[in-house]
Amino acid sequence: MTRDLRLLPIAGGAWVAALICVFAPGVAWGCVGGGIVGAGICGWALTRRPSSAAVWGVLLVLCAAGAAVSVSAAFAGPGREDAASWSGRVVEATAEITSSASIGQDGRLWVEVALTAIGPPGEVRAASAPARIGIEPGEGFDLGASMRVTGEAEATNAGERSALIVFASAASVERPASGVFSVAAGLRLAFVERSLRLPSPGSALLPGLAVGDTRAVPTELNDAMRTSGLSHLTAVSGANCAIVVGAVFWLAAL
Repeated sequence: MTRDLRLLPIAGGAWVAALICVFAPGVAWGCVGGGIVGAGICGWALTRRPSSAAVWGVLLVLCAAGAAVSVSAAFAGPGREDAASWSGRVVEATAEITSSASIGQDGRLWVEVALTAIGPPGEVRAASAPARIGIEPGEGFDLGASMRVTGEAEATNAGERSALIVFASAASVERPASGVFSVAAGLRLAFVERSLRLPSPGSALLPGLAVGDTRAVPTELNDAMRTSGLSHLTAVSGANCAIVVGAVFWLAAL
């Protein structure tokens, strides 16, 4: 129990460093330097005061964890700033889809992506940042696929995972999902088609509850679930269930 409690300040320090770097990206490298200096001081004290080795050891790991978190934020910062600089402009972008699609309140199909290029229409250049793109509902926008969009960009607030939101006026699939992502997309589509043969409205909810795919949920039912605070059951819990069930089957296969 005592050993477990020693992990609490380490986890807390890592979270504090992450929050500082997320909400004040400009100080990320300063946090890296502070963590390295702190780790050095703790290492020196550890050799000089072996009687307090436990305390200095925890502080050493805490400083190292904070520095590691800060390094991640510092390296991600320039890419996020570059993406956010396109806010308020019409852009063309290419991206890799990193999440399953879901229908938003505006009727658009929303996906999380990793930007690979962005710029004025017809003049894109390399980019690397997480973003969120809203498109008209369509097929092929699956996890692992590459897409190209044109639309209006808007920067997000500090603390959000995505650095940029793009409201697409035109979108196309550049490269369909391949490999395991293609297999997963095919299984998901087959599951949705078979689920819709069941009595409604449960048939539309089943894909969301099982694999986190909410595209079959009617707008009225979707709005009702948001109003009642139950939308997370399909959007989040369903995706988690798919991961857990897949892991269980994999372990059973082993």
